[in-house]
Amino acid sequence: MPEPSDLSDADERVLRHLDGSSADYPALVAANTGLHIPLVERRLATLSERGFVEAVTDEQIFRITERGRRALAGKPGAAAAADATPTREAAAPDGGSPVDTD
Repeated sequence: MPEPSDLSDADERVLRHLDGSSADYPALVAANTGLHIPLVERRLATLSERGFVEAVTDEQIFRITERGRRALAGKPGAAAAADATPTREAAAPDGGSPVDTD
């Protein structure tokens, strides 16, 4: 698995945006980073697979994970934890109280 230093420029821009906002839709991530929506969607899928972001709801609102923050900071071991499986939890888009997704 790639190390944190292997983040692309687009990955870093996406992670920095999500680090500054609690959660956001891919289209808003694109608008706020200057990246094209299809690129943001692809990067979010990859970052999600790596455990750096997670979908907050079934509507595909994403937020950065602690693992993503470590990768953004360039801290070693962010991508290496084999047992660090990304989790999904329902939370409000603003990062507040959980919301009912049923």
